Amino acid sequence: MKRFFLLLTIIVGITAVSCAPATNNEDSSNPFKNNGGGLNSAPEADPDIFPRVTITPGGNLVELETLPDGADGYPVPPTPTPRPDGYVVPTQPPPLSAYPEATGTLVWILKPVGEQCAEAPATPDLQTAVADMVAFGIPVVASEVVEMLVCSACGCPTSAHFRMQIDMGFLGNAEALGWVAEQ
Repeated sequence: MKRFFLLLTIIVGITAVSCAPATNNEDSSNPFKNNGGGLNSAPEADPDIFPRVTITPGGNLVELETLPDGADGYPVPPTPTPRPDGYVVPTQPPPLSAYPEATGTLVWILKPVGEQCAEAPATPDLQTAVADMVAFGIPVVASEVVEMLVCSACGCPTSAHFRMQIDMGFLGNAEALGWVAEQ
């Protein structure tokens, strides 16, 4: 207990000393009294030091990048990297039409819910599938889930398929999203 009070007394003493106001002997009433109020004058130039020379390009420059024959301009165009043997170039999906026009003709489209032996499907239910179509700007007139005959092997589509009725003008956008027109 004695040691605790001794330690507490030392800590209070150190705190009192460190928090005491500092003594300032300078007169701070006029900051401009001493040549600009704390600004020091510029040092004198040393006559033995020469000013730094600016390097300017001369006639014998080394070109870091050279242009191929017949090319001009900057930057240098990149050289294409050869594709490895057996590389299959992916097919580009058709772009979505920004302004499809409704024709008044309705068509049914299909898309399998998932794939057999695969993880959970990307679109779990009919409401999500309809919401995805509407989000892509394709109005859905009618929708349902139908069962179809399919092969029973891994990689085949599931027997459950989403079936939606849309306007024929939006068929191109639906096909770009993986839907197929019903025959």
